[in-house]
Amino acid sequence: MTVVWFALTMVTTAVVAAGVLSLVLSLAAAWRHFTRPHSIPMPVPPPSVSILKPVEGTGPETWEALASFCQVHYPGRLQILVGTLHRDDPVVPLVARLREAFPEREIGLVIAEPQGANRKTSIMEALWRKASGDYLFFSDADVQVSSDYLTRLLPELTAPGVGCLTCLPRGLRAETLGGKVVALHYAFNYLPQWMLALRTTGIEWAIGHTMAVPRPVLERLGGFAGFLDHLADDYELGHRVTRLGLRVVLPPLLLDCFMPQESLGAAFRRLLRWKRTMRRARGAAFAGSALTYPVFWAAVLALLHPAAVWTWTTLASVVTIRLLCAAWLQSWVRLPDWRRSWAWLPVVDLLEGLTFLGAYTGHNITWAGRRYRLRRNGTLKPLAR
Repeated sequence: MTVVWFALTMVTTAVVAAGVLSLVLSLAAAWRHFTRPHSIPMPVPPPSVSILKPVEGTGPETWEALASFCQVHYPGRLQILVGTLHRDDPVVPLVARLREAFPEREIGLVIAEPQGANRKTSIMEALWRKASGDYLFFSDADVQVSSDYLTRLLPELTAPGVGCLTCLPRGLRAETLGGKVVALHYAFNYLPQWMLALRTTGIEWAIGHTMAVPRPVLERLGGFAGFLDHLADDYELGHRVTRLGLRVVLPPLLLDCFMPQESLGAAFRRLLRWKRTMRRARGAAFAGSALTYPVFWAAVLALLHPAAVWTWTTLASVVTIRLLCAAWLQSWVRLPDWRRSWAWLPVVDLLEGLTFLGAYTGHNITWAGRRYRLRRNGTLKPLAR
């Protein structure tokens, strides 16, 4: 064995050990997070709230997802605005249906003008300008919520020193292999990473499934005008809120999100886009996420020494620990498709590791059928379709 090969083996072994340790620590952080008491009361009188939904195109579950927000129970004034970029978008007639189905609700439609490379951010910029609520809840189109959505979240947003609230997702109706991959990613890779960050560096970013801000905070930021060309609009919002000296909070509530009906290859490209996004957004700190993929690095170790029994034993042990930890985490996550998809988790971990490396080997991404080049500063350059 050469010196370089020996050094590579030692480094990979150390990363595997650190990955297993990070997995255990993330479980401890998750237990602490999901078992903490809820003690913040609802403000009296309840402030006005606007729920803002940027949407382009529709899917089989879009109606169900939008209707769930119309069924939210809230004692104060509630406004719901759906925004899109074109009057012939399929979501426009859905808004008309919502008005008919829920005549007691204040439901509006906003047609936005593209103002930057990020089409979603252009819609959100138009939405908040039209909103009337004191507190603004932005939410992706694939999110379905329960009736206590606002009563559980608003008290945390109104606490002193809080400038932004965000929630982690839970995959719903993962009917294709690609959908199962994304659902497992959310629950057993993405969530543990957030738990570790929450207990170490703190959260300085948000995620689009729910991003809620007090209106005065967004006004201080100038809305979304300062990052209309950035891909990671959710990261930018949370990060800029913390630069105001305010906190981003993460309540122990997982939001149900309908999973994409896509292939394994499409899911791989989705993971790659997310990794390249976070690499640009977080800079050097992104490298630390390598420690959260112990199965991938254990597989690399086995490939470095394919004839060695100890490397394959290590891989089998790491996979076993990984599955046991995921089964324990499932007691809080309650992923609906867990019994049908848990066996794919090691495959997901391999894809996570490959896309982690891919974050450093390319600059192009595909998002909503459009191709972009992701610049070093996190902004988008549209490419030919």
